[in-house]
Order: sequence, then C-alpha cells, then structure tokens
Amino acid sequence: AMFTTVEEELLRRDLDEFETQHLANMAWAFVFLKFSRFHRLSKSGLRLLEAVLDAADRRLHLFSIEELRQLGQVVMASRTKEDGPERGFALRVKEAMKAAYDSQSLLEPDSSEFHLEVAHMLKLLGVPHHNEVKVFEGVYHIDIVVGHGDPQDSRGKIAVEVDGPSHFVAGTEEINPHTALKRWLLAREGYKVLSIPFFDWGSLQGGAVCTAYMAYQLEDVGWNLETMSLDPLPAEE
Repeated sequence: AMFTTVEEELLRRDLDEFETQHLANMAWAFVFLKFSRFHRLSKSGLRLLEAVLDAADRRLHLFSIEELRQLGQVVMASRTKEDGPERGFALRVKEAMKAAYDSQSLLEPDSSEFHLEVAHMLKLLGVPHHNEVKVFEGVYHIDIVVGHGDPQDSRGKIAVEVDGPSHFVAGTEEINPHTALKRWLLAREGYKVLSIPFFDWGSLQGGAVCTAYMAYQLEDVGWNLETMSLDPLPAEE
C-alpha cells in the first residue's frame, strides 16, 4: 500500500519539472525492486515507470553519463532475449551512451594485476577470450568474456568477473548489492556468469595450480575444454 500511495502521488506531478537525476533515480529504483523481488509492480507502478521513461526520453541529451548508465540498467532489466536488437527508447539510450563516451573521450578501465593473471591462465589453456568488454555501450564492462566471435553477443559466452575486495561486503565473502545486481543483469543478457574471487585466487600456489583451478571453474559452468565451446544446456523433459 505504501508503494502504491507514493506512485499515485508522483503520477499527479509534472515529471517534466523533475531534475534528470531524479528521473534516473526513480527509474533505477524499479530495477532494484525487480532484482530484489521485494515488490511486484502495481498498475500505478507500471504507469509511473512508463511516465518517468517518457519524461526522460524527452530530455536524454541533458542526462549525464552516470544517469544514462542508470537508464541503461533499466533497459537491461526490462527486455527479454526475444526482444531482438534495441529499438525505440532502448536504442536512443544506447546511442546517447555512445555519444557521451565519444564526446568525453572516456578511457577503458585498466586491468588489474589479478585480472591479467587470470587472463594469462586462460591463454595457457588455449581458451578464446576478450578483455574489458562493453555491455550496452558502457553500462557495464565485463572483465573477461570467454567464447568465439563477437564478445558482445552473449550466445555461447561466459562472463568472467575477476572479483577483488571491492565486490564484497567488508570482512566477508558475501558479494555486495552492486555486484549482485551486475551478475543478475549479465545473466539476463544471456551470459553464463563465472566469478573468480580474490580470496580463492590468493590461496593458490603456483602456475599449475592456478591453471587447474581455472580449468575446473570453466568446466563447472559448462565450458568444454576439448571443443573449446560452451556445452548446450540439457533439454528439459
């Protein structure tokens, strides 16, 4: 009832008067609610989300890169594998993301030493992979994508996330909400997601052990080291 009351109150407002950050935050809130499964969107919630996105669409050129990333997460959380190439609002957000990156000459993230070590083990195993792969024009970067062909085509691909301490709740081995949301969205995009946590990697001694660890982790998510491809999921009975 509380959510519905807030939604109905916001629907009475002129959303064109809201700051772009407010619109991005409201849209992103629906992503988190969907991710957490805490709240099923009511009819008023769905109408509010549509109204927020319409208001954002009219002013996309005013959104900052961070605000556009939030809208990109909304698109990623809303679409399905059957939707095909982006169109409409999704396409316009993607184009705005690309234009923002190009105009600001933003640099690709630097790979950490940990990341480079994992990539080196994949090279020793002969596994095809790409480093620092953009998803939706920079909403996210995947540390390493394993698989043949275009790494932005998720079919038959593994998203390897090299997870340092910043991906976990301090002092624990529990991933933080930001990391959990990223994994969920990458899985929705069609990637198999494989985490290589720092506390596992740091305990390994020697190159042979690291290579064996990587081989085991890849096989555990369905990668076939003989065919160098992702095994198809078994057919449901």
